[in-house]
Amino acid sequence: MERECLVQLLRGSQPIIACPARSLAGMRLPGEYQEPLKEGRLLVLSPFSEKQSRATAQMALYRNRFVAALAGRVFVAYAEPAGKTEQFCREIIGWGKPLYTLGSDANANLMALGASTVRPEDASRLTGDGIGGTKGG
Repeated sequence: MERECLVQLLRGSQPIIACPARSLAGMRLPGEYQEPLKEGRLLVLSPFSEKQSRATAQMALYRNRFVAALAGRVFVAYAEPAGKTEQFCREIIGWGKPLYTLGSDANANLMALGASTVRPEDASRLTGDGIGGTKGG
């Protein structure tokens, strides 16, 4: 799902930051990155050294924390109850970061944590100043 979301975003006109869970050294960029890079609306960055060339679960968590720390607000489409993504969402809320999710019964656990909801048709507004969501439900 993440890959498909990125592909859709790359087709748009908004700026994007892609952050792999590994070093950028020796990394081959996917073809769909080329045009957004030329247009100056794609930034690829990584907090990892050249030695860290293989992604691991621990590096992915570090990358996720890095990205969330830089973000003004965080959107999570779904987090399995009691799963790793839900635990990460708890961290984000603990930092005082605004967390958003899709308003759905499947996300009741995130709403119970205090995530604000957005409708799928309003999710694109997360990149702007106005967000049409509700807190915790």
